Amino acid sequence: LHSNHTLKSLSLEILDADEDIQRHIGEATQINTLHASNPEAAGQEKVIQTQLNSVKRAELADLQEVNQSLNNEIDPLHLPEVLSLVGHHHGHGELYVALKSSIVGLFSTVNMKKSMQKKKEYHVAKAAEHAAIAAEHRAKAEEIDAKLATMDQAAEANQVDVDSQSNKGVEHEGLG
Repeated sequence: LHSNHTLKSLSLEILDADEDIQRHIGEATQINTLHASNPEAAGQEKVIQTQLNSVKRAELADLQEVNQSLNNEIDPLHLPEVLSLVGHHHGHGELYVALKSSIVGLFSTVNMKKSMQKKKEYHVAKAAEHAAIAAEHRAKAEEIDAKLATMDQAAEANQVDVDSQSNKGVEHEGLG
């Protein structure tokens, strides 16, 4: 909402300005005067009164000799809030006009949201699948650890038996 919110009056009579131009400038400066203590509110009000009103937006576009739809420039994720502002400030007629010109953007948002939800579900399912596989591998590793521990215990027991057998043999040889 970058705009000059401090301008309180401007007369273009010297330039023989069109009455429509002077009227729009008068409306903008009046908004600035009403919101003198809050420049952000002045900017927001000017956007609501001009850009979100299809008739005024068309008048301003004609005066500036531009032909561009504002609704095509709005991020689809912001459309619900913008449409709410239009309906609240300009009524059902303006809301209908805004909906008509932005319906494709709304559908793309709905489809995009559904698509993102499906992607999330896919990744959650994959994570669960990988967690199950990881748990299965951990269980196998623990089973192998248990077998290795058993083998180590058996080897230690055999070593003790071999040592005790060889000690008995050494005792017998020394006695003879």
